[in-house]
Amino acid sequence: MRKLFFIFALSLFSVGIITSQTIIGTYAIQNTVTNKNLRPYDAGNQNGNRIVLYNHVEWKCMTWDFVHINDNTYQLKNLFTSKTFQPKDTPAKQGSTLEQQPLSGSATQQWEFIKGANNNYLIRLKGTELYITASSSQTNSDIVLQPVQKNALQQWRLVAQNPDM
Repeated sequence: MRKLFFIFALSLFSVGIITSQTIIGTYAIQNTVTNKNLRPYDAGNQNGNRIVLYNHVEWKCMTWDFVHINDNTYQLKNLFTSKTFQPKDTPAKQGSTLEQQPLSGSATQQWEFIKGANNNYLIRLKGTELYITASSSQTNSDIVLQPVQKNALQQWRLVAQNPDM
């Protein structure tokens, strides 16, 4: 009986039914099309600072500590500013830009990482159908919230990093 249970559990894992895996550590969040990362504009520390795309560099301002909330939901803490990001608009809506704010328990600071092919992610604002989307491939372009699209500008990868600067 014990052996049957083990084989059943192993088979569930191998077919992908058990896929939830907690993200632990610090990462750059990189768009799969632009190869650019999320970061506060000009690495500014002020509340309300825009979150933008920027060329990949292993800097603290481009590194996010994943604070696990539950399941696939996280709050993201920037290593340089010790702040997170949330939609500028309350309530969030299609086209809302992202801005930096101090960490709080607010649901507007909770992000669901939905794993797709090739270890890429869609990143959805918890409790909504709005996803983090690069507005263009330009450096310092805004990050906006959009409904899910068949668009690679919504695809993100995690790049492990532990910067000194």
